[in-house]
Amino acid sequence: MVSPHSALVEALSNIVGSKFVSDDINVRLAYSRDASPEPPRVCDVVVRPSSTEEVAEIVKVANRFKVPIIIRGGGAGLVGLPPGSGGITIDMTRMSKIVELDETSMTVTVQAGINWSLMTYDLKKKGYRTPFYGPFSGGAATVGGSISNASVGLGSAKYGSVADILVGLEVVLPTGDVIRTGSGANPYAKKFTRWGFGPDTTGLFIGDQGVFGIKTEASLKIIPWPDEQAFGSYVFQDLEKACRAMHELQSKRRATNIALLEPDFNRIFGKAGFRGLADAPFSVHIHVEGYSKDEVEKHKALIDDIMKKHDGQEVPPDFPIWNFTRPWEWQPRTGPLGQAWITACYKVPILDYPAHRDLWYRVLDKYREVMKEKRIDFYVASLVVENALDPMNVLYWFDKDEEAREWVRKIWRDLIENEIRYGAIHYWLGKVIGERVARAYTGVYFDFLRSLKRTLDPNNILNPGLLLL
Repeated sequence: MVSPHSALVEALSNIVGSKFVSDDINVRLAYSRDASPEPPRVCDVVVRPSSTEEVAEIVKVANRFKVPIIIRGGGAGLVGLPPGSGGITIDMTRMSKIVELDETSMTVTVQAGINWSLMTYDLKKKGYRTPFYGPFSGGAATVGGSISNASVGLGSAKYGSVADILVGLEVVLPTGDVIRTGSGANPYAKKFTRWGFGPDTTGLFIGDQGVFGIKTEASLKIIPWPDEQAFGSYVFQDLEKACRAMHELQSKRRATNIALLEPDFNRIFGKAGFRGLADAPFSVHIHVEGYSKDEVEKHKALIDDIMKKHDGQEVPPDFPIWNFTRPWEWQPRTGPLGQAWITACYKVPILDYPAHRDLWYRVLDKYREVMKEKRIDFYVASLVVENALDPMNVLYWFDKDEEAREWVRKIWRDLIENEIRYGAIHYWLGKVIGERVARAYTGVYFDFLRSLKRTLDPNNILNPGLLLL
């Protein structure tokens, strides 16, 4: 029997070789989901390019056949694939090389399909690291996917998000044309700075969910691997005091990582043997880095003073040592009892966080009975991202219970919609959150984005439907 996609498969095979193209249903099903509980989206064919040139040719084929492209990195997203069905899924993970380490300019250029753990491992051999060093899903999450989501995570208290370490991109536009941004737009210049040489076109592709182009290379800042580090854990009886302590600490920018744990997470970690947390209402955890023992000790002493000033009680730093030093070796995909889980990460000013927390529990009050019946749990942990707090409010459920899964999807959406109306800035968007964020855009702003999409992507090829574009 001849495949209905045989002409498309043949055209793609001519670009990457038949080994890296498949329309087998088992392969297509394997690519039909991300890590969320959202229903599958089955494509017509999967293709795995190894170079920018191959990606550009694939995009031209998609335009010729008038079929959509779904761009896939590590599959670690928690927000659902683009709407619709069919088309081409481009798996970017063969594009996983370090292209150039420029020690003079203090940058590294990588293919966008490399994951954070592999890049960090290879850079460490040379004595370097990126300042922001990836999301907690970095064992799978790719650099390109993180840029498309404006990811935060490790190193974000001091260095911000992936956007803050990005100096330029190579992008395949929806027409198949290829551009460089940042100083790389100047064919005579090194890839060393994002600013200058005209508008900041790099920013157009940060947080764009892949609707404006396919990132194929990224140039990132690097720093020498820190020689020294210290850790601190502090228990607070009062959330507002914990937030004031983190707010004051961030005015000094001494810590590389700061996390806030709430009662349920403290209880679970306490049961697992993390000292001082079992009965803690709230706990703040600090990771400090530097290039001398004296530097790190001074930073830690300042942090101790700030925490004590706001009534934080120091306990053994088991959690930050475990959480921040080897994150991709432990990061689970299940809850404490083996549950599935889903969350929505967003940014909010640190001192506004208690009001957002109150909002969640007002929303959840509507679902208390069903949550108890279906064994749906709600835990919260947060990261500091420069001047903001990034709460991860997690819903856990046992996925063999299909009714529980559907209730979780409903509760999750209700939380997101309320968060947006309360001023939350979501960045993990994808289908589910992206649709709700796009509905909050003003008419003029949405028209602006739609005009950009139509100009760059006249056939609406790339990730159609995301951000309602």
